[in-house]
Amino acid sequence: MRVSNSMIWGSVISSTNKALSDYYALSEQNSTMKKVNSPSDDASATGSLLNLRDSLSALEQYQENIDTAAGYLSSADDALTTMSDLITYVMELAEQGATGTLSEAQRESLGEQVVEYYEEMISVANTEFMDDSIFAGQQTDVDTYAMGLGADVTSGTMTEADILTITGDTDHVYQVEFLGADTVGATASGDVDYQYSTDGGETWTIATLAMGDTTLDFGGVQVELADGTVVSDESDAAGASAFVIRPAAIYQGDDADGAEVMQYGSSSLTIEAEGSFSSKIAVRIDTGGDVTTDTIEYSYSTDGGSTWVEGNQADDGLLTVPGGTLSLQPDGGTTVAAGEQFVISPHTADIELSITDSSTITINNVGKDIFGGLYQAPGEDYATAEDEPNLFETVGELVGALSTNDQDAIAACLEKLSNAQEVVTSAAADVGAREQRLTAAEYTLEIRSGNQTSQLSDIEDVDIITLSVQLEAAEAVYTSVVETSTNIMQLSLINYI
Repeated sequence: MRVSNSMIWGSVISSTNKALSDYYALSEQNSTMKKVNSPSDDASATGSLLNLRDSLSALEQYQENIDTAAGYLSSADDALTTMSDLITYVMELAEQGATGTLSEAQRESLGEQVVEYYEEMISVANTEFMDDSIFAGQQTDVDTYAMGLGADVTSGTMTEADILTITGDTDHVYQVEFLGADTVGATASGDVDYQYSTDGGETWTIATLAMGDTTLDFGGVQVELADGTVVSDESDAAGASAFVIRPAAIYQGDDADGAEVMQYGSSSLTIEAEGSFSSKIAVRIDTGGDVTTDTIEYSYSTDGGSTWVEGNQADDGLLTVPGGTLSLQPDGGTTVAAGEQFVISPHTADIELSITDSSTITINNVGKDIFGGLYQAPGEDYATAEDEPNLFETVGELVGALSTNDQDAIAACLEKLSNAQEVVTSAAADVGAREQRLTAAEYTLEIRSGNQTSQLSDIEDVDIITLSVQLEAAEAVYTSVVETSTNIMQLSLINYI
């Protein structure tokens, strides 16, 4: 077989390039200490590396979330512990105030101390982490609570619901008492006199509520009464209508109460959802009719309409769904048509962070559910007191009772304070449980991260000893190929003549 010069050249170049390529690849590995420096090095390994890096990146994000959550929850834990201590101090003052041997001046002095603790409590409830309020639900950019004014009815025919708003600013506790009996507002029969005191009843100022008016004016403070409020004087069996104006805490965050309802239809009805809903619920009317007289057949879905629970029936327009009810009541009309749909969207106040592939943790709290206070719910015209136990309302009541020397009211606050402290303790336990979850999640995360980092190293990192041997061998091969190729290229027939 004849070997041409072009064949020799081709073979020399091919052998040299291959030896150089092998040597260069090993040299690059020696420089980077990585076995895979480009996808072409190992396509299968590259795919595994990309998956592992994505997974490790997710684990890093989970760790950041855990660190953030730990900061929020630790701040909440400290705040709740402090709040419980403050409640204990206030209870001690209340116990002193309930003692029959104390004078009016001594109770007034205790009231001033309770005010100081009250302000400290509100400061604790306004605790922030990284400039975010941790007790305001999702409203992290506002103070959880603001100082305001509240009222407690002490006698007569009035109720707290008759007192709609209290505006103004004062450092005093006001005692208010009506001197005449009438109905406030549009149906009043004449003017009504009332008196108020800011010094525990030692001195009184008499004022007049004009016929048809609903606003009581105490100078720097105004009280708006509901139209139709019935007030009594001292001749009434219930006594004269009287109330105390004292400090209050107004909740400014959001809540997780109730839900909004979207209607997809034309029926003229009042539609409301009541209950505790964990997710959106779609409701479909299958057989319509008059909500006041007919049985309405309906279906509901908790997965966005993918599947429906059928065959449900409702009387009086009250449809039962998971977590609560959907109420359809007359409002210009009484009928609902087949095919109409309603979507219940629950209010939410939780801020959640992912801490594993399949679990999240709530890092914030809803202050009104822990500390109470006054709250104007969405859609409501006025702020009202949260249900008992209500820590901040109870402390406000205690301030008013101490300042007006009402021993019975002081004693009544003691049990309320004890119940409120249990709520705070329960909230602290819930926060502690979430912190334990974080600890467990972080431990699992460390194991997963270590395993995947090890897998990444096995695929990607070079073995230095093995690489050194391979590099020496490749260098020797390359040198040999170059020398041999040089000798071959120098051969000529002239050498044999």
